[in-house]
Amino acid sequence: MTLKKVARLAGVSHTTVSLVINKAKGSRVSSRTRQRVLEAARQLDYNPNLLAQRLVSGKSNSIGLFVPYMTSIFRNYTMVELMAGVQDVLNEKGFDLVLFSGGRNLYKHRPISQIARQNTLDGLIIFNTRDTTHEYIENYIKNLNRLKFNFVAVEYYGGDADINYVGIDSEKNAYKTVSYMTFLGHRKIAMLAGPADAVVSTRFIRGYQKAFGNSQLEVNEKHLVFCRYDQQEAYEKTQQLLQAYSDISCFFLAGYEMAPGCMKAIKDAGYRIPEEISVVAYADNDTLSLFEPPLTAVRLPYYEMGRTAAEIVVENPKKKKRHIFESQLIVRDSTCGPPEHHGAPTQNSKEPKK
Repeated sequence: MTLKKVARLAGVSHTTVSLVINKAKGSRVSSRTRQRVLEAARQLDYNPNLLAQRLVSGKSNSIGLFVPYMTSIFRNYTMVELMAGVQDVLNEKGFDLVLFSGGRNLYKHRPISQIARQNTLDGLIIFNTRDTTHEYIENYIKNLNRLKFNFVAVEYYGGDADINYVGIDSEKNAYKTVSYMTFLGHRKIAMLAGPADAVVSTRFIRGYQKAFGNSQLEVNEKHLVFCRYDQQEAYEKTQQLLQAYSDISCFFLAGYEMAPGCMKAIKDAGYRIPEEISVVAYADNDTLSLFEPPLTAVRLPYYEMGRTAAEIVVENPKKKKRHIFESQLIVRDSTCGPPEHHGAPTQNSKEPKK
């Protein structure tokens, strides 16, 4: 159906229909005429040409989500949760979502600044990951600020640039988690801290060290090891730690992907979880409650973070916004006090209802 047919049914001019359909600002079309045009369009099942509308308005009504990920984004729980939050807000606001992912060619193809210069997006959400380097983040921030492009960075940025940012405090989360384990009575806490070249690994270690210091405990640096987010490597690193330090009573894992390997190594070494060794992981997802025993983990509000990032990029505020979310420790059956403290009080929290 064309605009002319809508105009004929509504008894108005082609120009009037165009003004109503395109929601032209400043037009003098009366509310009565506007309703007559919209009713005619409904009767004829008229669908406006989105491309033409966008050319008239100068807006694409599209928001990009760029994920500098080295593996499939749809296999990652946190990424899927964040995308769900973004998508829900954009649907509510009438925007389309365009997904960009660098994949394994992250640093070779489709730079973020190139996407911005194509002028096909009204804004961009950039979800940094554990593999994203500080240099990479600083570089795209500089380029996008120079272009005066509307964007929001999500996660893993600790710099002081004036940008829209949504994230969490990894150091604080590690501190809170380790502090809870020391409260239960643990003194020998091993940590698989993630890869050595990941920025977040350093933050986890700082939080770990701060928790020990505030509890007036001495850190054994040999209990801290770097480990890729990989089951097999986690199994091997856990084996090595248990063989070298038989007094370890707790493992703190910087990635939930390490949990199956770590827990298997503990059981293969003849230890019981949690009676002899506790395990806590970062970050929580729906599968961890199915482990044997169910795994205590730090829950991060990625869905809410996605919603907030989308709301900010749609608003495109003149004054930049920064939102840091709090985490929640979900205590399950993989943690308790160490063997010599089984009589100590423990904190049992139920999982929140979904």
